[in-house]
Amino acid sequence: MDRLTKRIAGFLVDRRRGIFAFMMLLALASLFLMQKVSVNTDMTKYLPKSSSMKQGVDIMAEEFSGLSAANTVRVMFHDVPDGEKDRILSEIKETPNMDSVSFIPGDPRYEKDGYTLYILSFSCGFFSPQMQEAEAYIRSHFSGQYEMIYCLDKDSQPGVPLWIFGLALVLLLVILLLFSRSWLEPFLFLFSMGIAVVINMGSCILLPYVSEITWSIGAVLQLALSIDYSVILMSRYRQELALTEDRETAMKRALENAFSSIAGSAFTTIVGFLVLVFMSFRIGLDMGIVMAKGVFLSMVSILTVLPFLVLTLGDLIRRTEKKVLTLKMDTVSRFSYRNRRGIALLFVAFFAVVFIQKGKTGIAFTLIPENEIDPVFPKENQIVLLYENADEEAASGMIPLLEKDPSVNSVIAWGNTLGKAFTSEELSEMVDSMGMDVGFEITPGMLDTIYKLYFGGDGEGRLTISELVEFASDSVSGNVILKSLLTKEMKETLKDAPALLEEAGKQLKGPEHSLMMISTSLPAESDETSVFMDRLKEICGEKLSGTWYLIGNTPMAVEMVETFSGELNFLTLLTAAAIFLVVLVTFRSFAVPVILVLLIQSAVYTTMVIINLQGLRIYYLALLIVQGILMGSTIDYAIVFTNYYREMRKTRDKEEALVEAYNRSVHTILTSGCIVVTVTAIVGYAFGDPTIRQIVHTISKGAACAVILILFILPGLLAALDRFVVGKRDQKFSGG
Repeated sequence: MDRLTKRIAGFLVDRRRGIFAFMMLLALASLFLMQKVSVNTDMTKYLPKSSSMKQGVDIMAEEFSGLSAANTVRVMFHDVPDGEKDRILSEIKETPNMDSVSFIPGDPRYEKDGYTLYILSFSCGFFSPQMQEAEAYIRSHFSGQYEMIYCLDKDSQPGVPLWIFGLALVLLLVILLLFSRSWLEPFLFLFSMGIAVVINMGSCILLPYVSEITWSIGAVLQLALSIDYSVILMSRYRQELALTEDRETAMKRALENAFSSIAGSAFTTIVGFLVLVFMSFRIGLDMGIVMAKGVFLSMVSILTVLPFLVLTLGDLIRRTEKKVLTLKMDTVSRFSYRNRRGIALLFVAFFAVVFIQKGKTGIAFTLIPENEIDPVFPKENQIVLLYENADEEAASGMIPLLEKDPSVNSVIAWGNTLGKAFTSEELSEMVDSMGMDVGFEITPGMLDTIYKLYFGGDGEGRLTISELVEFASDSVSGNVILKSLLTKEMKETLKDAPALLEEAGKQLKGPEHSLMMISTSLPAESDETSVFMDRLKEICGEKLSGTWYLIGNTPMAVEMVETFSGELNFLTLLTAAAIFLVVLVTFRSFAVPVILVLLIQSAVYTTMVIINLQGLRIYYLALLIVQGILMGSTIDYAIVFTNYYREMRKTRDKEEALVEAYNRSVHTILTSGCIVVTVTAIVGYAFGDPTIRQIVHTISKGAACAVILILFILPGLLAALDRFVVGKRDQKFSGG
């Protein structure tokens, strides 16, 4: 193995120019391919095949391919006089590219506590030029009027603004400058890592698509978690350069001696990410592959690009040398040694406490972005019921039961719209309640006239909307009374109405299945929502004889709640076992992986407890990711410290070995640890998407917990369990 490593190191240095040119060409190609990567925002694509909702979504895609949810924009005003509301409505109707606007006077969904809400629907994309034109119109016409608030009903803008990358790079640069021995080194590190990031993101073209979450945070995480490889290599190069004046020889030796450390560090991180592949929710596969690939490419780039830069710019590096920030840890290390038994007992008690308390932390499966409108007019929570056409009559019987529920705002299905026969009065009320916009105003008088013409006499009778439109359309040209009621615009609209109704019908009834849209005022997740979902399932089970499916954010959360506990335990054990084996092979000691795995797992539990003490719930994906990252990445810091301690014990007693281990490892631990903690903490605030924000903030908290435990608990544990950690063979000094 040593011969192979030596040959690889020689090849990388001797052929560095050709290798560098190849990496640059690969990066340029990847830069172009990045623009072609498909970014997926539909989380339902990651549901497991066994999921009931996934099966329902697939049926909808097949039978209702033309169905698409409208993109809505909400505009809220405060203290608008009654006389002004119609004026605002008429001006809003002039918004370019808008399909329709909803506003029902007196309805608490639109008027409440002095606030007035208008809901605009668009078929264009949220961040398309058409939507930007619409927003510009609204802001120019209404900004400053009655405290207008404009809100896109979308979590976040796809992609990541360049300024977020810029902020991450600045933070990385500041930390690296503090700990580097040359003003130039940090720029070489960032350039080498930048090549790896570009290649990783560009190579995602090989995947069918990448989730928006992975695409948004992948580059930042790759930078933060892999930058220590360059620190390790540069530190080793300086050590070798002190022994020889020949830079190429020093770099070959540095690559040879640092390879095991860099590869071991990368391998544990890769393993931590690959565990996510085993999540039943397939976004774990998405993120696991992309991040594991990114860590591997970071290692490759540091071993190929950085040596070329260091050797090419060697003179400039020497001329830009500076004083480095150093920390003496003698006092802390001696305290750890003298109190080693107490620290060991404290850790056992601490682990027990956080293990118990972490169970009190709530798990969130949906995170809704905060805005100023929701506290007044909560965004409606839509639940779709998909059922077999044979159950149409039974489904119609469910509608009155659901409409009686105080948390249900509306129910739209074939049985109470196109498939229902209405009296004139009932149809008029439905049009008003739904805020329907058909291109002209439908008045009760107009409906009464049509019904009287159809039924004669007082017009008592029932018509479906299809029957009504067909009769009105056929009778326009031959009926004087009806012609007098309709304007030219109305007549033109009626000509197209039958075709439009047919298309509308296809959105509610497919070849084999029908849809019921249930709009509720409930949040996506809450105790009340759980009670409602249980009742809805009970009603569906009693009324519907065929197979049925519930689709939406709440049904997806319900499914995940039912399986997450078991999955979390499985992934926790799998991650711990995988990392345990890696550390066991590295140290060939059973005690070391036990100590390190328990230490990092306690950091995971501590993170959960902290989030609970903040009065928050932890996002399920943040928990799974932070566990993989802490086990795969921050355990490297513990490995570095433990390795130095075992090495020093060959020639020193326990106390002096602790002092040396502290002083030799603290630079690497703090450099990498500060980067992970600081970058994820600060950059997290730049994301508007609450999902991404909590993921990176959870990583920051977890990494901080891990670094603190490694610096202040691990040394005492190693000293207290010295004979198990080191072994008699390596204990040259048994004193202390």
